[in-house]
Amino acid sequence: MVVAKAVKRVSDLLDRFCSIVLVILLAGMVLVTLMQIICRVFFDALTWSEEVARYLLVWSTFIGAGCVYKKGGHISVLIAQEYLPIKMQKLAQILVQLLCGAFLAIALYYGAKYMRLQGNQLSAALRIPMRLMYMAVPVGCSIMLLHALDNILQSLVAKEVAKL
Repeated sequence: MVVAKAVKRVSDLLDRFCSIVLVILLAGMVLVTLMQIICRVFFDALTWSEEVARYLLVWSTFIGAGCVYKKGGHISVLIAQEYLPIKMQKLAQILVQLLCGAFLAIALYYGAKYMRLQGNQLSAALRIPMRLMYMAVPVGCSIMLLHALDNILQSLVAKEVAKL
């Protein structure tokens, strides 16, 4: 029970932090795109803006996926689960979270491996290491993995079936 509360607290704090980061990333993407449009119409086109917008989109996708996962907002099929008895519903929820966790752990492993293999390349316009961009996959999967662990622990300690 103490572990479940601690994991929930960390998961909630991380979700709040990621929500703030997500707003900043999306605002930055809008600002860079707006600057590119203005510069293209009135001045010379910016050479770096398309790359920055792309990288902000990649990071916001993985950070945002963690925020959505925390709130149970990803698409799911619940019709079969709703016809199960209550105890089986709880077991089904835990099984789904375990399967998601296994997928996320595999994606985390291969994302980190790819980041190590290809991370020394430099981006075309900004000339920054691509490991900073490839890092979005393991970071995003780690966040979702923590939320999956939180969901499993909350399902185990909950008295009734949670609506995810």
